[in-house]
Amino acid sequence: MLERRPTIMTVQEVARYLRVHAITVYRMIRLGRLPAIRVGRGWRFRKDEIDSWLHRHEANSQDQPAKPAKPRGRSNPRRRVPR
Repeated sequence: MLERRPTIMTVQEVARYLRVHAITVYRMIRLGRLPAIRVGRGWRFRKDEIDSWLHRHEANSQDQPAKPAKPRGRSNPRRRVPR
């Protein structure tokens, strides 16, 4: 019987899988929010761990109400007009 190896993914593959930008993946690694393994100068991910992580976070997000988006830009919406 063949031994089934875990699927290993790169940052780019995880970004596509999660439908986020690669920079977001790096940020999540730095904050310790995403299970990752450092290999040399790069990062690798086990697909089964990413799937488990998604499942846990999906269950948590359903329990909590959605947070309203923070407004971006200037705190004062009126623009100053130079004289």
